[in-house]
Amino acid sequence: MTELKIAAVGLVRGYPENKRLYIPLIERNNSIFNNINKFRDNKIDVILFHEGNISKSDEDYIQSQSREDLKFVNVSKYFQTSLLKLNEGDRFSLGYRQMCRFNMFHIWNEVANYDYILRVDEDVEITKFNPNIFEYMELKNIIFLTGRFSKEIHQRTNSTLPMYLEDNTELDVDKIYNHKFPYTNLYASRVAFWIKEDVITLLKKIALSDDQLVNRWGDIPVLGSILNHKKENISLFPKLQYRHISHDLVIKNNFLRNSTINSKFNPISIKEGLTKKIILRIKGKISNNKYDFRNR
Repeated sequence: MTELKIAAVGLVRGYPENKRLYIPLIERNNSIFNNINKFRDNKIDVILFHEGNISKSDEDYIQSQSREDLKFVNVSKYFQTSLLKLNEGDRFSLGYRQMCRFNMFHIWNEVANYDYILRVDEDVEITKFNPNIFEYMELKNIIFLTGRFSKEIHQRTNSTLPMYLEDNTELDVDKIYNHKFPYTNLYASRVAFWIKEDVITLLKKIALSDDQLVNRWGDIPVLGSILNHKKENISLFPKLQYRHISHDLVIKNNFLRNSTINSKFNPISIKEGLTKKIILRIKGKISNNKYDFRNR
């Protein structure tokens, strides 16, 4: 097998006033080494994309605390000011929306020279991982691996993105916008799929539309809908464990859990008990939006 070119990537924030805030990122970096590169002869690159707000001094500090050789890449060119009137502007900043845009579209331009990427967000700490999973993906012709399936719970996305797709694409939206989307804070994917002309053209139409910024469309339903449209199987990691710190969630993958808790029939939505689920289902039925996550 030809030696694969692989990168672990993440768009990370800068904290010029307080280096202690880099501790979760440093722990994330070291978890990549301890579970992946420590066991690989063909090391994977570790790339930290940032918006130009990580100084050389901060880069040196992060590197000094990390067991990996890190690559810092300034992607501030994708984060420009905008005069658009943003819906829910008090809830989601322009920077947050541009982060979503980067993670669904611009990222593929930045990693086009790689065979596979492993996205690991800065608030993720890996505790179990198969270091040879990329060779397994190549052998089994797997395009995309995730730890869980996810619904899209942002109501404005569910009331605007499907309608945009219906009006501006030839996609079978009823079929592909099914809330069986990949949980994207950690995933592995073959890059060649995302830079194919038809896929990148479709991504561009969605991601670079004003609607994406105005309505805060995230990468979960966009990447998920495209994978569903192309009839690519969204597969689960055979073996994985990690903490998604900001969501206070531990993702565990093994054969039993992948057949039950992690399956596409039990996508993550919110932390909800049985009573809450019943109430949400009733609200969904009266929402008059067939793409409402509560109806799926």
